[in-house]
Amino acid sequence: MKSEKSKIQGIVKELVSNSLNADAEEVNVKINNKKEFTKVTVADDGQGMNEDILDKVNGILNQSRRDELEEYYGDLAGNTGSASGLNIVSMLVDKAQVTSKRGVGTKIMVLRKK
Repeated sequence: MKSEKSKIQGIVKELVSNSLNADAEEVNVKINNKKEFTKVTVADDGQGMNEDILDKVNGILNQSRRDELEEYYGDLAGNTGSASGLNIVSMLVDKAQVTSKRGVGTKIMVLRKK
């Protein structure tokens, strides 16, 4: 069974990878690992997203969590070979908030209840 720590590491790896793919020069990661939840925030100065892409990303990350598939997707999160990294992250988190501005950067906050 995949540990909670490994799932959080996979989430962070995927979000940081997305920042680097957006040509970010600076990526800031903040993790609040509380007893009841873990909150991960990744902010970058990359390309940013237009409104259509931002809406799509928010939709992907706020899909209903499918606990029965969590173990499988948790093993894939953070895999550079995975084409659907955000879909995988969405299966591991309970809430997400994405803000972005084209040419300025992106900030993604995800919350995972324990």
